[in-house]
Amino acid sequence: METITYSRVGSLDIKLDLYIPPEPKQGLVPALVHFHGGGMIAGCRKTLFFQHWLKDAMLEHGILFISADHRLLYPSTAFDIIADVKSLFAFLASPSFSETHLPSGVTLDASRIAVSGESGGGYATRAAGIVAEPKPKALLLQYAQGGQLLDDHWLAVKDRDVPDPEGGIVTKESVAHLLNDTQEPISDDPMPFLGDDAPNGDSGRTKLLLWWWRTGGFVDVVLGVNGMSKFLRGLTLAQREGFLPEALRKVILQTQLTEKFPPTFLLHGKDDKLVLPAESQLTYDRLMELGVEVELHMLEGAGHTLIDEKNPPNLAAGAKDAQQKAVGFLVHKLKG
Repeated sequence: METITYSRVGSLDIKLDLYIPPEPKQGLVPALVHFHGGGMIAGCRKTLFFQHWLKDAMLEHGILFISADHRLLYPSTAFDIIADVKSLFAFLASPSFSETHLPSGVTLDASRIAVSGESGGGYATRAAGIVAEPKPKALLLQYAQGGQLLDDHWLAVKDRDVPDPEGGIVTKESVAHLLNDTQEPISDDPMPFLGDDAPNGDSGRTKLLLWWWRTGGFVDVVLGVNGMSKFLRGLTLAQREGFLPEALRKVILQTQLTEKFPPTFLLHGKDDKLVLPAESQLTYDRLMELGVEVELHMLEGAGHTLIDEKNPPNLAAGAKDAQQKAVGFLVHKLKG
């Protein structure tokens, strides 16, 4: 594995981790780009705790696996995430990428790049399907955020406490050190409580997503416009999209789907309470209307990350089969 800086914004290096198959085929090879979870606010490219199955499967099929960071929400916005997606694809498509980072005789085929995203990484994955050049060959959206950012799930003020993943309750005091201090843009925030391979240390940014979900302010952070969540909250769901200025609507990605969107595989747990299954359902319905090739797999008894509610929790029944179908979908699109 090699860590590479693919973009530099000010003093911030934005990185990817490149995994090369043990015996890569000479000539043109395809790649899968993966965007990590973390609610668009936390996480990093090393957060592969739930995704080793995908990395290992791609490498076994001779496909490069690229786990990429992007700028994280707060103080960055969705506009910055989209800009990073564009920069990443331009970097990968440059001949210098293969010349510098791949074995002699091996070249990335930039026309055969697929993209996967889990949870918050679903936003960057959807963005890749809309703005990336060259256009991705296929997308894998796993319990993916960004399918419906204007519903009450994200905009409504909740009247109940939100559990802290590390115990207790998420309160304003628990995130005050982030809200009260001036934050510099970051693109790498490990989530050690997931037991992943990321470095130790927890900034507390995972609590920000839960705090903004509870207070209904998440869309303000996405757009970078204070007060927009409150304004939209006063409208019906049918009205919200139309009242957004076009400049802001561009980052509400469910409004940007067209018939040119790549073939897509959607995987979601029916019991997901963090990213509602309706987000994947809305994407599926819209792509069907547009005539885009799309598959939707909803798993009974599966919550977020496809985990069941047993103690201890495990992958829900049928999750491994669905994951293998996703692998087959990607391999078919990348290798034909």
